[in-house]
Amino acid sequence: MRKPNLITSAISSLSLILGIWLIFDSTRKLVTGYYTGEQAIGLGPWATIVSAIGVRPADMAFPFLFLGILWIVNGVILLLGSNARYERAIAISIVTLFYALPGTIISVITIALSLREKRLARPAKDQLPGRLSVLFLLFQFPSRSDRKKGK
Repeated sequence: MRKPNLITSAISSLSLILGIWLIFDSTRKLVTGYYTGEQAIGLGPWATIVSAIGVRPADMAFPFLFLGILWIVNGVILLLGSNARYERAIAISIVTLFYALPGTIISVITIALSLREKRLARPAKDQLPGRLSVLFLLFQFPSRSDRKKGK
């Protein structure tokens, strides 16, 4: 296993932070009946979004717990260097965009960094491994310059 670069480490750290927070907050809701800060300042903007689609914010403890576990697993997978790690990070970020403020901020940052890393991690055409290079050649379309040359 090679050492993850700075961007991958940042994405993983954000994943772990948000995952731990979601697990803590949802567990607190299941044990005490209140989300963190619910009694003092009320629920965050996410409660308005969830209520608008007809779900009671009180019923979101289990989905948040599951989402927190997914974020932690995502953070570990990023560090381990799995093949589809950036696609997975983007997918879970899209699901978490509704968790207004902390989830939205972390999700937007994660999507931006993942897209950047995914673009940089893409191998060059001449560096594709065996089967992929054959598939690439099968589905390669001629460029404009090739068409002008008559190829």
